[in-house]
Amino acid sequence: MRFSLSKHGRYYCPGDEIPLPERPSLADRHACASLEQGKTRVLVAMSGFFLMFSVIGYRLVDVSLRGGRVEPVKIEKAETQTDPSINRADIVDRNGIVLASSLPFADLHVDASKIKDPEAVAAALAETLPDLNYKVLLKKLKSKRNFVYIKRNLIPREQYEVNRLGIHELEFESTERRLYPQGALASHILGATDVDGKGIAGVEKAFNSKLTAQKEPLRLSLDSGVQSTVRNILTEGMTHYGATGASAVLLNAKTGEIVSLVSLPDFDPNNLNKAKTSDMFNSATVGVYELGSVMKLFNTAIALDLKKVKITDKIDAGKPIVLAGFSITEPEEKNRRPLSIPEIMIHSSNVGSARLALDIGPEKQEEYLRRFGLLSMPNVELPERGRPILPNRWSDMSTAYIGFGYSLSVSPLQAAAAAAAVVNGGVYHAPRLTPVAPGEEIIGRRVISKKTSETMRAIMRMVVLEGSGRRANVPGYEVGGKTGSARKTVNGQYVEGEVRTSFLSAFPMDNPQYVLMVMLDSPKKIKETYNLNNAAWNVVPTANKIISAVAPQLGIAPRPYEYKQAAPYVKTALNAQ
Repeated sequence: MRFSLSKHGRYYCPGDEIPLPERPSLADRHACASLEQGKTRVLVAMSGFFLMFSVIGYRLVDVSLRGGRVEPVKIEKAETQTDPSINRADIVDRNGIVLASSLPFADLHVDASKIKDPEAVAAALAETLPDLNYKVLLKKLKSKRNFVYIKRNLIPREQYEVNRLGIHELEFESTERRLYPQGALASHILGATDVDGKGIAGVEKAFNSKLTAQKEPLRLSLDSGVQSTVRNILTEGMTHYGATGASAVLLNAKTGEIVSLVSLPDFDPNNLNKAKTSDMFNSATVGVYELGSVMKLFNTAIALDLKKVKITDKIDAGKPIVLAGFSITEPEEKNRRPLSIPEIMIHSSNVGSARLALDIGPEKQEEYLRRFGLLSMPNVELPERGRPILPNRWSDMSTAYIGFGYSLSVSPLQAAAAAAAVVNGGVYHAPRLTPVAPGEEIIGRRVISKKTSETMRAIMRMVVLEGSGRRANVPGYEVGGKTGSARKTVNGQYVEGEVRTSFLSAFPMDNPQYVLMVMLDSPKKIKETYNLNNAAWNVVPTANKIISAVAPQLGIAPRPYEYKQAAPYVKTALNAQ
């Protein structure tokens, strides 16, 4: 048989170089038809894939250039969605760090009347949940009561292990538990909740309704980083000087925002059962104390503002003051002489301050102290607030004693807020635990004139440069302040040698941004302090460490020069009087 190419000069079988005869057989024609059909199917499939990828490519280009209208909406909703099972909002600090949060837990309960073998059930539960007491549990299961709590606030693993027991009478109730990730760091501010999640102390109680009504976190003015620094240094100072307690308040001098508030000893709100009653006492806001010479700060400001004296006037501190049979004398012999107003503060003269107070008079003294917020409970967002102890009758004697720090008891928080008004230009702002909102108008009340405030800042700076506050002279931060060492009372009687030391300060004094109040309760006389326990030797160096550490955290840069060489406002303020 002879083979030749077809008339069209093509091969019917791809790759076959042997041409078919002019009249191929039936089998050959069937084979070639199958090949043609396969080629057609491949072309159809390729066309389908091409069309599909074209549609996908077009959609990608459309989304990239014009933006989708569906996907972003879904994402936005997902971002704002909260866990519907959580009924109490978080509490965060001013930087958004979580201070208190709620997580879902489960309460295990049972209808005891349905338990047929209480011994077996009690044994199984006691083995699965080791913190349960078998005898107590057995008593509950034999009570036949319709509703009995076995254990509350089970974590997921505990719930899983109980489910594995296969005891169908046991039931779970969804609940939530309040947790405090920072432990005791801000316990006296945050407070705590009860087993049902209701606020029983602190911010948790003050904002209970708001925390249960909203999903957004409650933001506080507290800075947890600064709070940690203050608490650590205060703890060290309390231990080093053998004090039985301590407190510190740091607030913004221009707004009243509380940046840090520490009361020691404190407690862990995650373990309230282990907290002592004394540990839960907030000495910074509830405790009210006679502040000793710290009160001379306000006494001097009032006298200057009323123009009862000028800065250059001399006050006779050499002669004792006798009132109602009681004598007020100058403790140190070197101060028994005429003193200028700055010298009364620098050397902390009791007689000089008492004479200023008598010049002010009972009525004006009471009026000004009320305006300073020292005669009523502080208007702060905490239920734990102490009521000041006032004299029974505002006489000349009580006026004189208040002038140098006795006969009036106030809280450290009140003192800090009042001092802010002394240094910030003369305007009082109530202390607050909520931050100032953007655009919020800060309204205060004027207590003293701007001129008086400038003079007081100069005097406070001189106390740190030349007086009892020298150990608080932090280089570059221009600290000013006033010390106080008040004798303590027990059953209404002053105890010899027992004192409560305080240092009320502000920084930087050319434009005060923050006020710091530090107090130590019953510091001991130690070798390092030359067997002295007054404020200059314990609470002042403690304040020095706090300011040195927190000023950079607060964004205050140290001055590159010594204050004595660059403090013209001190002389200007003093000369202006």
